[in-house]
Amino acid sequence: MLQALQSFLDTGIGQTAMLAVGIALLLGGGHWLVTGSVTIARRLGLSTLFVGLTIVAFGTSAPELVLNVIAASSGHSELSFGNIVGSNIANIGLILGLAALISPLTVHGRVVSKELPWLIAVSVAVAALAWLAPGVGEEQKGFSRIDGAVMLVVFAIFMVSWFRMGRRKNGDPLVRELGEEAAAETRASLRAAIGLLIVGLAGLVCGGKLAETGAVEIAQRLGLSQALIGLTVVAFATSLPELATAIIACRQGHHDLAVGNVVGSNFFNLLFVLGVTAIIAPVALPATWGLWDLAVMTVVTILLLPMAISHRRRITRWEGAILLGVYVTYMAVRVVLRGDV
Repeated sequence: MLQALQSFLDTGIGQTAMLAVGIALLLGGGHWLVTGSVTIARRLGLSTLFVGLTIVAFGTSAPELVLNVIAASSGHSELSFGNIVGSNIANIGLILGLAALISPLTVHGRVVSKELPWLIAVSVAVAALAWLAPGVGEEQKGFSRIDGAVMLVVFAIFMVSWFRMGRRKNGDPLVRELGEEAAAETRASLRAAIGLLIVGLAGLVCGGKLAETGAVEIAQRLGLSQALIGLTVVAFATSLPELATAIIACRQGHHDLAVGNVVGSNFFNLLFVLGVTAIIAPVALPATWGLWDLAVMTVVTILLLPMAISHRRRITRWEGAILLGVYVTYMAVRVVLRGDV
């Protein structure tokens, strides 16, 4: 029986199934982890805002974090790089592009004046950091453990800033979103919450390992790079929660929620997820296409600012089509030309 299962997993269909099951466990595990953790924290008397700014915010990036940690620990840093950069490109190009096509996005508050400019600065800094010493070797560029530590320090500064902003009851969409999510996840009993927490952690660990193994084996079978698989398939799959949130928010008229969700997720990916991953194992910049991937991520982030400012702070359907077109075009180019060999 075990031999038959192993034979099936060695086939292309088996490896695809392994990747699909792993991604499903990552997404489900992240949701269960958030639900259980928020309920436990609320039962202990912690504020909804504090829970939202910490546990819920962490949970939105849990799938990417766990997958990258496992991939980095297994020596597959290119998969980690592709997942982080690909998720950020998908969040803006695919998710906000589709959301704007459904309904023009009105952007208010600090997203335009504060968070988005800071996200641009962080994106530019991370892209530049990949080419600065010490790198991951004498001749190989990338993100070292020192770089990872710097990212986590910057991330902590942003978290403190958001928390202080939330204590002033600011109407910022990032804070409001996290607070609303935390309040919605407090119905379970304490015993059930502990169970969800355990199941969520198990789902994340098992899902991360299955997804990492499936992605690596598919890449090898098809002659593709791990960075390309992470940039396309894995990044798209781990961005599904943000996609669902954006579409639902647009249909209900909560446009700031859609934009704030993407901006916050990209902050977490670049500073927290990449920082933790680099500390565990230095993340090398993939040959040939690594710089292009970072450049496209930075360009679509910069492109979002004038779109958010123009047309009375509305991202129009035409602008959404441009974002979506950039995403689809670049992904098509990457798949056709492959590279990173």
